[in-house]
Amino acid sequence: MNLTIIAALLLLQQATMPQQQPQPKSSIEGTVVRITTGEPIADARVVLARGVTGTPLGALPLPALPSSLPATDSASTIIPNPQAPPSSVPTDAQGRFVIQNVEAGSYRITVAANGYARREYGQRAFGSPGTSINVAPGQSFKDIVIRMTPAGNVTGRISDDRGKPAVGAQVQLLRTSYSPNGQKQFQAAGTGKTNDRGEYRLYWVTPGKYYLSAGATSGPTRPLEFGGTGDSPNGIQESYALTYYPGAADLKEATAIEVQAGVELSAIDFTVPLQQLRKVRGRVIDSRTGQRPAAASLSIASRNLTGGSFSMGVSQAYNAADGTFEIRDVAPGSYVVTAQIQEPNQTPALPPSTPGRPSASAPITVATADVDGVVLNIVAPVSIPGRLIVEGQELSSVQGFERMRVQLTQVESMPFSQTPQFQALNSDGTFREDNALPGQYRVSILLMPPDFYVKEARFDQTDVLNKPLAFNGSVPTPLDILLSPKAGQIEGTVMNDKHEPASGIQVVLIPDLHRERGDLYKTSMSTQGGRFTIRGITPGDYKLFGWEAPEQFAYFDSDFVQRFESQAKPVHITESGKLTVEVNVIP
Repeated sequence: MNLTIIAALLLLQQATMPQQQPQPKSSIEGTVVRITTGEPIADARVVLARGVTGTPLGALPLPALPSSLPATDSASTIIPNPQAPPSSVPTDAQGRFVIQNVEAGSYRITVAANGYARREYGQRAFGSPGTSINVAPGQSFKDIVIRMTPAGNVTGRISDDRGKPAVGAQVQLLRTSYSPNGQKQFQAAGTGKTNDRGEYRLYWVTPGKYYLSAGATSGPTRPLEFGGTGDSPNGIQESYALTYYPGAADLKEATAIEVQAGVELSAIDFTVPLQQLRKVRGRVIDSRTGQRPAAASLSIASRNLTGGSFSMGVSQAYNAADGTFEIRDVAPGSYVVTAQIQEPNQTPALPPSTPGRPSASAPITVATADVDGVVLNIVAPVSIPGRLIVEGQELSSVQGFERMRVQLTQVESMPFSQTPQFQALNSDGTFREDNALPGQYRVSILLMPPDFYVKEARFDQTDVLNKPLAFNGSVPTPLDILLSPKAGQIEGTVMNDKHEPASGIQVVLIPDLHRERGDLYKTSMSTQGGRFTIRGITPGDYKLFGWEAPEQFAYFDSDFVQRFESQAKPVHITESGKLTVEVNVIP
């Protein structure tokens, strides 16, 4: 059969095939208004993005606004579909918007406007997740209303320790948040720089509680800069020590400020000292021999509150003649100093952070004077053996036991530090944690079956479940962990102020004791009919909270929880106990 006939047959086949009709497009219409007065907001940017919960909302590409719009700290999350870029439309003079030609799928709507806190549709509070919209082919959404909260402003003046204006000083607002495992962390929520009078203005700030800092973060030192003030080529850029309002060198001593909607918080003044470079001195000891090592490499590392970090080796810092070291030109801040030595069977090319190298680390704080007397006792990483036992049955009989992991997490995480590496769980319950160095660790079990709980954890005959595992570098006994299949369970209903079932409410179970243990916290979301279920509960006394609009992971904040303690439902859980309760919504 020649090519002409084949081509004709293919054309005939295509002509006789039924043509697939394209799906009709949809539309979304709504209005953006001010939350307190209902007045329309013109020129707001409405962004429609297809996606699912995942990455921070800040990753969502928003169109540029006429002026610099500070990034907000909403915990609402979107992963845009790279094949479907976000649609963006402005609101008109009446605050109305229309998004046409929308394909079927799930979407989230985010709105930004100058002078207002960024908002996601369905978001009940700043930091809480928004609501997705499921669009069917040819569907027309109308009368969507998004209410925006006016942002606040923070202004003040910063002086140096000579009483002169701190010119060109970096100013930053920090907002406290929590990770899923309960670790406190900080997010930058606004940055600025002082002018020639030492004045600063942080504008369009999302209402909430913040810490305010000024000065340079700890890190590599920089030479004196000329013409570096940003607004004039004729200035000298001084370097200022990092200071927290109202003048504290440590965040623990700082005072938080409250930014209210539509309010300018003024006269937030404080003093920051000029940055003086310091020296860090100490000695290195090889604990295995009690002698100074013949050679050692020194490094200094730092991590700022918002996650930025640096690490650098310090050449010529170690004196092999007497085992001492001196690190010069260190700016004030918090650091970790690390010494490592090379074993005979290791290659010199290994980087300092390579697991398995004998090392020692020490946290230090550089402030108004040199730091002396730092002792770095070199130890070699070791393996901690352990055994996981299930009460009343063999571990191998537990479905999915091989997926479980024993995790050792440092109580105070240091930058670029090594963490013990878990090796696979054997059918007899034995395991080991490799490359463990001295420190304090919290013990937790990952991927545990839903109706089990950790009943006991002991190391060197000491309870390490309710307090940290203190590891000094030697391994006298294994880490023994006992699991029980007799976890408790709670079922219940969430009721609103009209005594009606409430759906979409986050129910949080918080222990009365040992609130530092993240594994004791349990959460559930109420479904249609207000129903919820919580499994895998460790026996003990708890309180149930049903927050209507919680900020993400805010229940790890003791100050936040204390405000609502009296509105919680107390419960007592026994082994294998099952409770049925009613929880009231906390507005």
